Amino acid sequence: MYVIDALRKVPYRDTDGTYIWHPPSPKSQAREVPIRSDPRGQFDHVTPGTRPFSAAAVYATVRCVLEIWEYYLGRRLPLVLKGRQTRLEIVPRVTAVGDNAWSGEGFFEFGFGGRDPRQPNCENFDIVAHEVGHLILRRVIGTARKGPLEFERRSHDEAGADLISLVSILHLDRVRTAVLEETRGKLFSVNILSRIGEYRLGRAGRHAGRLLLQNKTMRSVRGLLRRKIDKFGYAKPLLGAAFDILIEIYEARLVQRELILPELAKRSTAATARGHPGIRREFAKRYRANPDGFDEALRDATADFARILALAWRKARHSGVTFSKVASHMVTADLQLNRGLYGPIIRRAFARRRIAVRVRRR
Repeated sequence: MYVIDALRKVPYRDTDGTYIWHPPSPKSQAREVPIRSDPRGQFDHVTPGTRPFSAAAVYATVRCVLEIWEYYLGRRLPLVLKGRQTRLEIVPRVTAVGDNAWSGEGFFEFGFGGRDPRQPNCENFDIVAHEVGHLILRRVIGTARKGPLEFERRSHDEAGADLISLVSILHLDRVRTAVLEETRGKLFSVNILSRIGEYRLGRAGRHAGRLLLQNKTMRSVRGLLRRKIDKFGYAKPLLGAAFDILIEIYEARLVQRELILPELAKRSTAATARGHPGIRREFAKRYRANPDGFDEALRDATADFARILALAWRKARHSGVTFSKVASHMVTADLQLNRGLYGPIIRRAFARRRIAVRVRRR
């Protein structure tokens, strides 16, 4: 893959997602950004706020997210499929993209948050990881097919890309530390982690509102399916259930390490910090006693969750993609990986969202 600084570039895709043209960019428009590493092989000498910094940052993020997920998937992922484009083209700053970011066969390109040139989306780890997530899902599951299930599949892919971003972000030590310091270990709360998707802007300049901690069920979003509108909104029950699963696995890890009592974990489930100050105080007391233990529990829970997701998505390639099938595959994946250790957590989370889990009991 390579980064180019494409000047006066027309986006590859229109606002409705259809292709206007295909990569690579012509040499008259594109120039490779001249960045050299220092003698240590590092790029931390590049000045923030410059076009070379944008190029280095987006390249590093794409590489980071791919390496994380290739590890959990257990294989390398092809960046491009055979065809006209033989390399993955990354375009850090495309003014005509507006406040959005796009990915497609053979390319990523990024606009600006709020159309503000001081906020390039290519320097936002979450936005870049989300677009890489779309590439990963296309390689693992395949592309969405036309038909009655297409809208649900596209909604799944938005939730899936958010989860790929979430897992990737949790591999950054400074992020885990910031989240735990903010929450004092009680992650069932409104915090940096649960608000990650909130910082992306919608096409009309409004916040997309993809809050991970929410109570949407399939019943509450069924009108979106009927009208085939707002795939992000329709994805909320799946995204919320998955976030609940991650946090409950984290709390199960805390119990396993004897950092909190099982009774506290039960009371904490789906409880917000604002509504349950007593629980928050108990978590804070436990966290102060062993912050490193809480960090290790979150790190291990992230790995458990990512392995389950990766295997579930691999299974979905052959079964098709609906919310119910992915939920069922997560239960099956947990059986294979953990002998069903997290099965009750997964089933309970999806049941709260009215997403059916259909797994034959042994």
